[in-house]
Amino acid sequence: MDFIEVVKQRRSVRKFAQEPIDKEELTEIIRIAAEAPSAGNEQMWHFYIIINDEKKKKMAELVSNKIERLIYDTKCNPEFFKQYIKAATFFVNAPAVIVVATKRYRSKIDMLLKESGLSDNEIENLRARPDFQSIGAVIQNLLLAAWDKGYGTCWMTGPCVARLELEVFLGIQQPYSLAAVIPIGKPQVIPASRGRKPIEEIVSIIE
Repeated sequence: MDFIEVVKQRRSVRKFAQEPIDKEELTEIIRIAAEAPSAGNEQMWHFYIIINDEKKKKMAELVSNKIERLIYDTKCNPEFFKQYIKAATFFVNAPAVIVVATKRYRSKIDMLLKESGLSDNEIENLRARPDFQSIGAVIQNLLLAAWDKGYGTCWMTGPCVARLELEVFLGIQQPYSLAAVIPIGKPQVIPASRGRKPIEEIVSIIE
């Protein structure tokens, strides 16, 4: 498929056909994704592919339980609570789930800033988190590569509310931490475009 068409046609898919995905296709999608640029060419990513249904269910259970613990004593509308859990756990119904992990990036300039007395938070604010920018690039590549091969995906950060619990369950160890959860499979339903802001609203030309 033409690259521009892949970019324009890609959708966030939340309902998947129950067709298994070939493991080689999954690894090829990740191989393409990993061509993304990264700060210092650090390639600060690692991917965990979960196909086992029981493990996906356990992941969803960890997320649901964490959400319940966090907002149990709030005055949250019960219907909103149900929708919140559903929105954070629908990955359980996908044929496969790709969990993306990342680690902090520290360049020579970061080390110098640290020696100057700045805290980690101050350095991250000054440097605009190049590790986060890098992981965004590789995830976008993954979504586009999957779409080009006929698979739907959804970039999910909702499950990260149970990041620590999921890291223990999946065996994600320091220096890595969970960044995103991406269900993948043949789309059962392809959503209509939600539209994009007009170019005049998002571009400022400084001359």
